[in-house]
Parts: sequence; C-alpha cells; structure tokens
Amino acid sequence: MSESPPRGLVPMGKFLKPWGLNGELRVTIFNEIDSALKIGMEIWVETNEGVFATQTIESLNIVGNNSRIKLTGYNKREEAEKLHGFVFSLPRSEFIPLEGKELYLIDLIGCKVSDENKNSIGTVVDTLSLPAQNHIVVEAEGNEILIPFVDTYISLFDEKKKILIVKDVEGLLN
Repeated sequence: MSESPPRGLVPMGKFLKPWGLNGELRVTIFNEIDSALKIGMEIWVETNEGVFATQTIESLNIVGNNSRIKLTGYNKREEAEKLHGFVFSLPRSEFIPLEGKELYLIDLIGCKVSDENKNSIGTVVDTLSLPAQNHIVVEAEGNEILIPFVDTYISLFDEKKKILIVKDVEGLLN
C-alpha cells in the first residue's frame, strides 16, 4: 500500500462510515462547492500511520452531509470499513484552474493574519464552508477565532506573501 506521494498534495476530504453493502463510504468533502474530484480520478489516501496509496474513484455523489464515494476494488462493506477515518488528497496540479481573483479556501491555510494596523492576530489553521458563508479559523494565542471570509471583514489577501489583512470591525476580534 505504501507509495511516495507527489509534492503539493492537498487534503480534499475524509472517509466516514460505510454506506450500504457494496463498498460505498460516506465522506466529508472539505470544499464541496468547487470540488476537483471526478469519477475515474486517482486520489491519495493517507492512513493514520502516515502511509500513502493511490485509489481510483469508481462513483461519486457530492450532496452535503450525505456525500458518498466508492473506490475501485472496494466492493463490500467490510472492505470499505478499513478506510474509515482516513484523509484523502489530490495533487494541487489536478485542481481546476481559477479565473481572476478566485481562490481555493485551502490556499488560506498557513496565512499570517493581521489587522489593518499590521498587528499580528494569528495564523489560518482551517477553513469552514458553512451554508451562509465561508469562514477561516485563526489560531490566536492558543484560541481559535472564526472570521467570515467576506469583504465586510477581509481587506486584503496577498497569496504570494501568504498574508491576510482583517478589517477592524467592532466585536469581530474581541
């Protein structure tokens, strides 16, 4: 099962419990709106021990909390159960090219976050795609802050420097 993964792997989702008897799994897709996942595509699966292997998507159904995936060669519930809890990834090179100022939420992870006065707030450690809007999760002095990723709160994102400037909105950071 062990293979050397390519550089630039981006986590796309996590396998949950099996669904049905034919090897399908429920999944959490980290960015279901703009997912680059497709039937026939190879994904990289990482075990809890950090071992990687490629798997091929046989079927895919992305529908929010009821998203499901079936991988080639996993035809029984018991086989699929072995993948429960594992994260799956894609090389960044497989992502659909974006236009203009569009970005993938995953690009925000690792960015330094500052306020408009250049005071450091923390680092983006995760993103959340919620029904009303997307949020960034910022690690700030041992605490996590949720900041809506909308123009009301964000004044600048410099992708090259990995810097995100948050507006001084009353109540946002306090």
